[in-house]
Amino acid sequence: MSRSILLAGLLLLSTATFADQANEWLRTLENPKYPSQRLRSGNELLKYSNYDFSTLLVPRTPFLGYIDNDYRRLNIYFTSVSKSPKDVNLYLVSGISLVGKNKCESRGSIRIEQVKEYETLHYGVDDTYKDAGIKAQGVLIGRYRFEEVQDQKHSGVFEGIMTSFWAVDRNGIIHPDRIELFSDNYRNNQYVGTWTEYGKSSGIVANWGEARIPFSSKLDIGAGEFGPDPKYLEKGWGELYLP
Repeated sequence: MSRSILLAGLLLLSTATFADQANEWLRTLENPKYPSQRLRSGNELLKYSNYDFSTLLVPRTPFLGYIDNDYRRLNIYFTSVSKSPKDVNLYLVSGISLVGKNKCESRGSIRIEQVKEYETLHYGVDDTYKDAGIKAQGVLIGRYRFEEVQDQKHSGVFEGIMTSFWAVDRNGIIHPDRIELFSDNYRNNQYVGTWTEYGKSSGIVANWGEARIPFSSKLDIGAGEFGPDPKYLEKGWGELYLP
């Protein structure tokens, strides 16, 4: 699989730490753990340009996220997601970020860079969805930049790469791929990036996603679902801790 389209954009992003994370995240897509997750080599961006991916980008479950190396809890909420009327690969996003009691509104965009299809269709445990009429499945890869309103306290810019897993049904309608929803490995809408405070030249890690968070192995010790390590409870994770 070629990563050249995406990597060209990554060079514009801020920190070496982020570049390491982004490259590692792309490598997991290129070299999946399971054969059913292998992707075709082609970029099908043009083929899927008429689809409205906003239905994928709006999360079905609340985002889980952290910021900085101490794993402070980051809550991200999308208040609106819409496809740009002028650019078929651009999606306009408004949202809210919350760290502790610090709340910021933001506006920005997600630009879809690649759309990849799986080599083979997968149907869930015991082929539960084999007769569901699934026509195609895959992942979209994009770059995002969300700018918090500057007159807010501790405001800055989120930017990085994101991935969203999708499936097309028998009627040609695209949906989030939730076939593996009840498996231990389920995750979707994964965001890998940084947050940079206005006026500063370098950012800190800020990752979030549905069900799981990228690069959160020290924080997330859950087996069947996300579960925070007790040593990070004071960082905002107390309500999700199940002893």
